[in-house]
Parts: sequence; structure tokens; C-alpha cells
Amino acid sequence: MKLKFKKRALLVLGVSALLPMGSALAATTSGGSVNFNGSVVTSACAISANSANINVDMGEVRTATLAAAGSEASMAKTFSIAFEDCVIADTSASTDANPIAATTVAVTFSGTPDANDARSLAAGLNGGSASAQNVAIRLYDEQGNVVKLGEAATAIPLRKGSNTLNFSAKYYSPTGSATAGDASAVATYTVTYS
Repeated sequence: MKLKFKKRALLVLGVSALLPMGSALAATTSGGSVNFNGSVVTSACAISANSANINVDMGEVRTATLAAAGSEASMAKTFSIAFEDCVIADTSASTDANPIAATTVAVTFSGTPDANDARSLAAGLNGGSASAQNVAIRLYDEQGNVVKLGEAATAIPLRKGSNTLNFSAKYYSPTGSATAGDASAVATYTVTYS
């Protein structure tokens, strides 16, 4: 009888010793933070969150492709700027005597211009001494027209709701004799509605 009592007592003591430790582990918490960024605007559209910071992978281009003056990479790298919640002018009542213009959007890109072609972005500024030389980045609209830095691209009529403007970029050598190295660049854009 004494042996059974000792086994039960040890079992109860063993289980009760684990309970406070288990409940102490359950009380431990950890966490983090969530950052929310954005703004409220009065413009005709809101720029999609995915278009606030766009990354375009230009890939690799051989120096031989950019050896001649005015040469450019054969493959364009595409990117888009998306708009949401667009409210447009109602042009249904437009007449010749009283025209109502459609709401349009135009994008202007800016950045450090290339020393030999102010229409294009200077490439390789981020690489320091490892920068490619004689290389620029040209921007194009959806129709394949060059979009000059500091000048608005052709205005596009907006549709109600969501809209997407498509662009592309190519490596370009205004002088030829491109050298190997980092050929990165940064452009900012502004949107004008009319």
C-alpha cells in the first residue's frame, strides 16, 4: 500500500511541476510592426501602389552590340504605370460649338541626362569606377516613340476606372565604344492630367 502511495505522490508532484513551466511558456509573446504608406489625392486618378516604385531589369548587353555610334540593344525592357479609380470628363454632351475635352494623362520622366544625349538617361552612375562608359538608357512610349527626359510623353485619353500606360527602355550608345561595367540608372516620373 505504501508503495502505491509513493508512486501516486511522485506522479502528482511530477505533473504539477510541469504545469507552471507550461503556463509560463504560453505567456511569452513576440511581434513586429506594419508600415502603411500612401496618400489621398484630388487628381483624376490614383497611381497604383505597384507603380510607386518600379524596378526594370535591363539584363546584360554585350559591348559589341553598343560599339557603333547611335547603336542600341535589340531587346526593349517593358514597364507600366497603372492608374486606379479614374474619374473622367463626361464628353457625351460635347458639340462643335461647345466642345468638352476628354481627360488625358501625360507622363514626364526626369533623371540625370547622358552627357552626349540629353534625351536619354546617363547609365552607370551607381557603379563608381566599375561603371560602363558611353552607355545611356532610352525610354519609349507604347507606340515606340522616344520619350525625351524632361518632356511630357504624348498625352493618352483616360477611361473610367483603371488605366495602364506602357513604356519600354533600351540600352543606347550615342557615341559608340561602350565599355563593360554597371549600367544602372534612376528616373522619376510625374503625371499631368488635362
